Amino acid sequence: MENASKEELCELMDKLLLNSLDLIEQDVRLSQDIARLTTEGQMELAHTRFTKGPNAVSAVQLPTEDYKPFQALATVQVEEAVEDDAGAIQQRTLERHPVGDGEDGASRIDPSAWFGILRPPSLNNAKERFARSLDTIVERANVRVRLSSYLNMFGLLEKRKTEL
Repeated sequence: MENASKEELCELMDKLLLNSLDLIEQDVRLSQDIARLTTEGQMELAHTRFTKGPNAVSAVQLPTEDYKPFQALATVQVEEAVEDDAGAIQQRTLERHPVGDGEDGASRIDPSAWFGILRPPSLNNAKERFARSLDTIVERANVRVRLSSYLNMFGLLEKRKTEL
């Protein structure tokens, strides 16, 4: 790229822009998926509350300040940088942890257990929708990081092109 001609730079910039447009399209699709999944999850929770009554699914089941500390069942991990057209890009992954004892003495618990052993199917459906939403959110974050990297590289190439 150091000794690239103006024409080669323009071709590379065109390629980056086309890839950026694909990523923007993917970002919009993932955004719509996140909105759909969270809305469906909220509707499933509302259905559960409607069928079981307002006291069956309410803030009463949620932990209070004196509840023992616990850790999340899913955490986001940033992996080593992966080489791409626009340089090194860090990828994010959603790491799922089993229910049980975790680090620092805090345990990992399943929040749906707060609502009893015999949970209605709509509550389990809501949990599934929100879990899929988390996967989609991490995927969207990776798309946005890659898009940002492409646009930064485009800016550098544009600056280099004007210098030629």
